[in-house]
Amino acid sequence: MTAKVKVNMRLCGKTHLITVDRTEDGDFSCKIETDCVNVKEFSQGVERITIMDLTDKRNSKIVNRYCDCRMSANCLVPAGVMSAGWVEAGMITRTCAGRNRSNDVEFVID
Repeated sequence: MTAKVKVNMRLCGKTHLITVDRTEDGDFSCKIETDCVNVKEFSQGVERITIMDLTDKRNSKIVNRYCDCRMSANCLVPAGVMSAGWVEAGMITRTCAGRNRSNDVEFVID
């Protein structure tokens, strides 16, 4: 089954659709639909990911690619790739994902 995550980056006005599918060999394919050049650059290094990329932060292709491309440090796309991957891997249940719908970063202005 396919896992999909939409990342709404309201600060820059960009929306990204991330799709992760398990492949026949047990790895994952990752597709990111975006019109952001920096996210496109990031996506070129994460088309195929493994369970280790989802669980081992120090050696994760996702984390390393995030560090090695021009995307903003506050971009939520890498977290979106991780979240979609976790759903597809069964580490977040589809029921839990459907019930909670989103994780937020909320600005608190005093």
